Amino acid sequence: MLVERMDTFGTEVRRVFVHARWPVQSYVILGFLFGAIVTKTPVSLQMVVATIAWLLLVAGLTVFNSYYDKDDVEVGGMKSPPKITASLLYGSLTMIAAGLGLSIFIGLPFFICAFLTGFIYFFYSYEGTRWKSNGYAAVSINAIVGALTVLAAASLGSSLLAPVVICSAITAAFFKASVYTMMQVHQIEEDKKRGDPSMAVMHGREVTLRFSQITMLLGGVFAIVAVYLMLGEMVLPVLTAIYFLVGAALFEVWIRQPADSSRDAERMQRMIYFTGYAGSVTFLLIYLWLNFQGVI
Repeated sequence: MLVERMDTFGTEVRRVFVHARWPVQSYVILGFLFGAIVTKTPVSLQMVVATIAWLLLVAGLTVFNSYYDKDDVEVGGMKSPPKITASLLYGSLTMIAAGLGLSIFIGLPFFICAFLTGFIYFFYSYEGTRWKSNGYAAVSINAIVGALTVLAAASLGSSLLAPVVICSAITAAFFKASVYTMMQVHQIEEDKKRGDPSMAVMHGREVTLRFSQITMLLGGVFAIVAVYLMLGEMVLPVLTAIYFLVGAALFEVWIRQPADSSRDAERMQRMIYFTGYAGSVTFLLIYLWLNFQGVI
């Protein structure tokens, strides 16, 4: 009996783990690192704990969203969604509580950002309110959450009213709007069945991808300004420009390909690997290098 219970518990933990969609959480790392870099926040125990707290919070909110979405087809960061069970609800609430609990010890501005993110995303997903059922509201909410991620990291080392922080938050808002909308393109039929009029449902594949491309480029403009304000030299701004231009070029290639839901899903996953994984690893190396050089 004990072995069976342990197997069941392990199965449910794995279910929650998969529904956290860790490839998508690479965007959390990316945004958090960007906020730390532009505000010159050094590596410290506080920074590590804050990153863990934010990851727990956002991963928990992602699982919470999965519980109410009832996805059974491929979504961004998860190719084969495990069956939806009550463990997702309990697991998500546990992670959210842990993230908010840790954030209390980081500082008041950080906790406010965490609380606002949890509050907004709870009503975004919960079936009784489901703010995400409005396509425009869904994009706006994801943009706000992107901005709050940068503001949370920035609160560890700077005033949130500093020009570099404002530019960084706008960057994150445009960037999150871009990646959120691109994840809708392959599941237009699923969203129609669920009654969610997403941007892709309302405007179609090409307009949605073009919107993602344009918002990524706009995010890149503000990112370049933020990095320049932080350092006052051109090496990192040029690297930042290359990152966003390559992302925009990949969108252009995607737009020119024939519409096909399975192929669009593959392209979407590849875009996550570039914009999320490659971006977060690059920014982590830059962050560590700046710490090593004493710039931060």
